[in-house]
Amino acid sequence: MSLSRPWLVLSVAGLLVAASAVTLPQLRVSTSRYGLVSDDNPDQARMLRFFERFGNPDAPVVVVSGERPEDRRAVVDRLIAGFEAVPELRGRVLARVGPSEVAEVLLLQRPDLLSQVTGNLPPDVALAPLVEGGLPAWFGAIEGQLQAGLDGEAAPQDPARAAEGLKQLGGMASTFDRYLAGEDLMRAAMQAQAGEAPARGRDEAGYIQTVDGKYHVVSVFPEFSGNEVSDFAPLMAKLREIRDEAVANAPAGVSADITGLPALASEEQQLVSRGLFQSSLWSGLAILVLCLVMLRSLRQTVLSLVPLLAGLALTLGAVYWIYGYLNLITSSFVSTLLGLGIDFGVHMMHRFNEQRRAGSSVAAAIREALMHTGPAILVGALVTVLAFLTTLGSDFTAYAELGVITAVGLLFVVLATLFILPSLLIVAGKTGIAAVKKEPPMVHRLVGFVSRARVFIVVLAVLAAVGGGWGLSRIAFNGRYFDFLPRGSEGVRALEALEGDPLMSPVYANVAADDIESARAEAEALRALPEVAGVQTATDLLPPLEPQRLAQLRAIDKLGPLPDFAKLAARKTTPEELLPKVKAIVDALDEVRFALQQGGQPTEAVDQAQASFRALRERLEKAGPAERERLAAAEPQVADLLRRAWTTAKNVADRGSYAPSDLPQLFRTRFVARDGNGLAMFVVPAVSPWDSQSAEAFRQAVTTVAPDASGLAINIELHSSMIVAGFRRAALWAALLILVVVTLDLRSLRDGLLALIPTVLGWLWMLGLMAAVGRTFDVANIVSLPLVIGIGTAFGVHLMHRCQESEQHNSHARLDDLVRGTGSAVVLSALTTIASFASLTLSDYGGMKSFGSVMVMGISSCLIASLLVLPALLLMLGRVRGH
Repeated sequence: MSLSRPWLVLSVAGLLVAASAVTLPQLRVSTSRYGLVSDDNPDQARMLRFFERFGNPDAPVVVVSGERPEDRRAVVDRLIAGFEAVPELRGRVLARVGPSEVAEVLLLQRPDLLSQVTGNLPPDVALAPLVEGGLPAWFGAIEGQLQAGLDGEAAPQDPARAAEGLKQLGGMASTFDRYLAGEDLMRAAMQAQAGEAPARGRDEAGYIQTVDGKYHVVSVFPEFSGNEVSDFAPLMAKLREIRDEAVANAPAGVSADITGLPALASEEQQLVSRGLFQSSLWSGLAILVLCLVMLRSLRQTVLSLVPLLAGLALTLGAVYWIYGYLNLITSSFVSTLLGLGIDFGVHMMHRFNEQRRAGSSVAAAIREALMHTGPAILVGALVTVLAFLTTLGSDFTAYAELGVITAVGLLFVVLATLFILPSLLIVAGKTGIAAVKKEPPMVHRLVGFVSRARVFIVVLAVLAAVGGGWGLSRIAFNGRYFDFLPRGSEGVRALEALEGDPLMSPVYANVAADDIESARAEAEALRALPEVAGVQTATDLLPPLEPQRLAQLRAIDKLGPLPDFAKLAARKTTPEELLPKVKAIVDALDEVRFALQQGGQPTEAVDQAQASFRALRERLEKAGPAERERLAAAEPQVADLLRRAWTTAKNVADRGSYAPSDLPQLFRTRFVARDGNGLAMFVVPAVSPWDSQSAEAFRQAVTTVAPDASGLAINIELHSSMIVAGFRRAALWAALLILVVVTLDLRSLRDGLLALIPTVLGWLWMLGLMAAVGRTFDVANIVSLPLVIGIGTAFGVHLMHRCQESEQHNSHARLDDLVRGTGSAVVLSALTTIASFASLTLSDYGGMKSFGSVMVMGISSCLIASLLVLPALLLMLGRVRGH
């Protein structure tokens, strides 16, 4: 039909391409990492169940570096203020742990404060009115207690205990004074307890830091609407904008880098998008230049590209109807299809020119080209399709989809080549397109070289293959896909600062517990494992609820009715109201000092307290607008802290046990299940999660405690093993299926094995080259194992087809036919494929570089084996003669 009705063929093809082009604007690219693995995979299913229950725990993290801790804390303060100003982040920023962040658990941790309050209150003072009275009432109560002690109305105290009380009183005054001076109330409160050792992972002011103290860390826990980069890219851009403002005026050497899986995915998506554009552009240009050089005709080059572009458009339309999207892996199929698909048009055009040089007419040349190259093209396409379809056995959906999409694309390009290209040649037959073209340069010299050096070529090839087989055992698998990002990128810098930290590492396992006590028990069991570096769990905020602690909490019932914290929050005390109360305390302390002197007791504690209250008095006397504003804001802040602490303590006392609702809001957001029942824990490995043996040991150890553990630290080893086993299996299946197809096509097992020899040699040479240059297998390049088999086999198939054809016309096949005839077409088709994969190495994304470089090694090796070793072997076997 292409020869008899070329315009009909071209019209139908044009309509199909136009219909496919309509779908292109609707084709989206999915950037979700979690869509790369089948939901039916048991490990993936466990992780998705955890996500459904708790939400996705992956969070952006800001790593603040700098020599001086105070400089880092200043940047952290600005980051907190900026992040909290974003509506969707309010109450979802964790950078420090102090009273304002954990008010709910303050009385749970210090229930003795309740008994102290009940013991120190005068009998005629009710607690609720005292709390509601605000700062003037509190300072008045302090002065009243001091006076009661002086008048002998209070119970006598041990001198050491009295000194400790005076010391705490002075600390309270100093804290409040620093607050009025502009210091953060939480930091002031934390530093008032500077004698206590800071908790692991926090500095002396309660700011979150790495365990080694080198970095401060700000974690953000937004609730993203999905797992696509488009779902969190806008917020990531906002975080970076706030970060830039926070470090704008920071001292030299202070920086803040954003990492975490959302940040890394955003960086990756940008690199992949840019890399795909660059690789497609350079691949197209390289194919164009190579075709011009080898075909020696711009018109023939353009005609060779038309079926390829038509097949590409049809493939994109098929992708839309089959999947509706491309993902991070399948989006690379364009450059792959360009490199593979051009081969068919090249072989067709090359045979057309060969027939024209032999004197055939345009129609006869087209017919001969179809007759002699059509079967080889179909078989070459079929073996490549089979190689791609072997990825269907993988649990990684992305690899399976890549296999299907590329296979469909190859079929479309083959059909376009067999129907569209002959029609174009017929239509263009009266133009310069039909002129006889010279053969490609330098190809004729290979005939003499192969004829003279046949034994040397074969021996050297076998030795190199043996070396390649030995090199296979030296090639490790590197599952650390973070290495695909540039080492100097922001996300990678921050990741390297956190990855080895036992508490802040973003690489962890997810574990779920049904209640507080189960979570506490599991956390203790996990921390006892040598493979575990640390466990992030909210139960650390809730001390064990022994009978004594519960009894202390139930003292809250003796305090009378619950204060109206709204009244306290509504107060806005002025310096004029508070100053008389402070002066009265100073006077009372003066009397206490005199009494201690008279009794011959030390006055150091009262001196310190008096100095603190005098400083506070001076601050109030000189209070300006800023101090007045902070004073007015103090009572609402304290009201919030007291309300949260009091309410939680009362609930636990009444209930007699803990509940997830007792946790502070920020920690509920991070750790509590969406339905309010159950707690999440995050387990950081003490061993490298990227090393298969240590990762396996970590997974087995954790799952003995928590069988449903999931997440990155668990799945790394499972996925790595699955990938390696899957692609080894795919390579084996590809080899077996291809052998069957090639044998049936050539109608000879011997010829089928001969056609596969270049592929076997090239595959082994590729492994040897990888071992020699230190290249490891990874999640990107391991797909080359079956692909090189499929692509390389096509070269041998074309040469063996030509060998059989030449034998039919002569008593023996002619070396000239193989090397100068079909060989030159193989060279061009291989070079275009190599150029297409080489374009991937120009990307900044390491995954593309890795995949492209290994495919270049493999295809180049198969080309050399096909062009030199197979003809040399056929010469040695007597199947081919040089003349």
